[in-house]
Amino acid sequence: MMSSARGPGEKRYSLPMTAAPSPSRPELLRAMRASPLFCALRPGPLELVALRGQLRGYAAGEAVFQAGEPADRFFLVVRGRVKVFKLSERGGEQILHCFGPGITFGEAAMWAGGRYPAYSEAVERSVLFVLSRSALREALAGNPDLAIGMMAGLSQKLREFVQLVEDLSLKEVPARLAGALLREAKAAGGEKFRMRQTKAELASRLGTIPATLSRGLRKFRDAGIIRVSGPVISILKPAELRRLAGGD
Repeated sequence: MMSSARGPGEKRYSLPMTAAPSPSRPELLRAMRASPLFCALRPGPLELVALRGQLRGYAAGEAVFQAGEPADRFFLVVRGRVKVFKLSERGGEQILHCFGPGITFGEAAMWAGGRYPAYSEAVERSVLFVLSRSALREALAGNPDLAIGMMAGLSQKLREFVQLVEDLSLKEVPARLAGALLREAKAAGGEKFRMRQTKAELASRLGTIPATLSRGLRKFRDAGIIRVSGPVISILKPAELRRLAGGD
């Protein structure tokens, strides 16, 4: 059931009940099983964790959390897409991640016991599973598999952040773009895929602007490395794209 309660002066985080149907229990469990954080759990413990959290709906553009807010919970995307980003002094966005179904976020900040270091908002109408620190502690007490799964998930996120820092600091835009296309293909399980992000979102994540990104895609297309049909991209020369991703 969607939660819509809020205290005086508190930001509204939930959609009206009529805005979107609440996910079924099987849909929630599928998203949890797809997550590195929960995939190691047997059915019984998985159901127990599912009962400890809440489902919340978000409209496109609605904040999930803001930088500086107490990090007392983390989130699993059940439906839709969510971005996590930083803001420059001039208000420009640097997208750190875009998350789809089966991906958790906010857990590192929550366990640190401090505040969220970045902003998050729904890219499209979304439903998130929200689990508080106190509820997770109760679940961990009797489920060592959950603790192991969480460590694996946090390790994966650390590797992703290290890769992001390396790309932004050491690689030029074409290499960053080539790497992003290869990661999209891997996530899709094939060399033909639909981009999960808009050009503006991808450009921000790669530390550039949409016009530069479009030029990069055109160069790859003109060189016969990829084929572009709207949001659908086909990688025609994966070896060449891997070479470019390495910065060669």
